[in-house]
Amino acid sequence: MRTKHLILILIGVIIATIVFIAFGPAGEPNDSFKHIVVQTHQQLKEFQENLRVGLERKKLELEPKYLLLLGFSSSLNTNDASQQPLANAQQQQQQQQQQQQKTDTPVVGRHAEQELNELRYQGSNSLQSATNRQQKSQRKRITTPYNGTKANFTIVTYVQEGQVASAILWAQNIATKLPSEYLLIYDLGVSEEQLRSLSAYCNSSRCAVITYDLSEFPSFVDDQRTHAYRPIVIKDALMRAKCVLFTENYMRLRGGQRELQELQKRVMVSGVLGWNTPTAVSSRTHPKMFDYFESDADDFNFLRMVDLDAVFFVDTLFVTEKIMLPWLRCALTMECIDPIGAQSNGCKYNKKPSYRYSGCHAYDASAFNVVLGVTWHLDDTKYSLPANAAVPMFYKETLEQATKILESRRRNSSSTSDHPFTED
Repeated sequence: MRTKHLILILIGVIIATIVFIAFGPAGEPNDSFKHIVVQTHQQLKEFQENLRVGLERKKLELEPKYLLLLGFSSSLNTNDASQQPLANAQQQQQQQQQQQQKTDTPVVGRHAEQELNELRYQGSNSLQSATNRQQKSQRKRITTPYNGTKANFTIVTYVQEGQVASAILWAQNIATKLPSEYLLIYDLGVSEEQLRSLSAYCNSSRCAVITYDLSEFPSFVDDQRTHAYRPIVIKDALMRAKCVLFTENYMRLRGGQRELQELQKRVMVSGVLGWNTPTAVSSRTHPKMFDYFESDADDFNFLRMVDLDAVFFVDTLFVTEKIMLPWLRCALTMECIDPIGAQSNGCKYNKKPSYRYSGCHAYDASAFNVVLGVTWHLDDTKYSLPANAAVPMFYKETLEQATKILESRRRNSSSTSDHPFTED
C-alpha cells in the first residue's frame, strides 16, 4: 500500500513539473521548479533503494523452525547468508533445552515442535511422550525429521486427493519392473477411504505410505499450482534413503534393473540427474525469480530446462547445501516461488526468439532449474540427459486412464496381479 501511494505521489509531482514547464515564465529562474526536480530525483532514488533493500530482506528471512523441520543442521559450513537461520535455530534449540532442564517441564509448542523435541531430547517428560503417541495413533500427520536407518535406494512419489488410482498403478508398475526396490508414497491430504484403498496395494516391507503434515509450513505450500511441496517431499525422502528417484505418480517405468543401475552410477557423480527438454529456462521462469538468486535472466536463455516428472537425487553434503537448501528457501518464500504476475497457463511459445519469457511460470520447477544453472555454471550436461532418447525410460499415464484401468481390473477381480507386493 505504501508503494502504491508513493507511486501516485510521484505521478502527481511529474504532472506538476510538466505544468510548470508549459506555463511558467519563460527565461526566468524558477527556484520552485528546481526544488521540485531535486525532490523528484531524490524520491525516485529512495524508492529504488527501498525496493532493493526490501528484496534483500525477503531473500534473507526464513523462519528457523522450517529448517529444523526439514532436517538441516549446522554441518552446512558455508559463508552464504542463508546459514544465519540455521545458527539461530540451533541457538533457539539450546535455549529451549536449558529452560527445560531448569524447570523440568515440557516445552510448550505446536505438535511438530513437540515431536522434534521428543526426537532430539529423549529425556523428555513421559506425559508428553504419551500424548505424542496418542496423537500419532489418531493419524496425525508428521513433520518430525527422520533419524532412523537409511535405505540405499528408494523410489518416491506423492498422492493428493483424487489421485489414488494413479498412485496405485504407479506402485504396481514399479513392483513389476523393479520388484526388489523400496517404494515411498507421501500422503499429502487424501481421505481416510482413499488411504485405506491405497494401503491395500502398498502394505509390505517394500512399500510404505507416509502421511506428511504440510500445515506446519506456510499456507501457500500445498497449492497445486506452485508445487512448493515437492522439494519438501524430496528432502524428507533424502533423510530416509541415500539415493532416491522422485517421480510424479502419473509416470510409468518402461526400463528395468539394468537401465536403473546405469543411471544410479551416473547420478553418484553429479548428485542430481534428470531429463532436459528443448524449452529454455528463461522461457518458463518469471523474470522476478532470478533476482532472488542474484542472477540474470539472459544467462539462462540457452539453458535447457529439466523436467521434475522424474529426477534422481543423492544425499550428499553438496546436494543438501547447494541444491536442496536454496531450492527450499525459495519454495518457502512466496515472493520467490510465486512472483507477482506469475501464472501457470497462457504459455506463448511462438514468441521470437524462443527463449523469451512465454508468460507461463513453472514455479518450483523454475526455481529448481535456476539453482541447477547457478550451481553448475549453466552446464546442463553435468546434471541432465536428453529427453528425446530412442527408448525413453518413462512414459506418462493420465489420471483418467489410470482410473479406467483400475476400474476394469476391479471388475475382473479374480486376477491376483492387482496386489503385486509380497514380503518375499
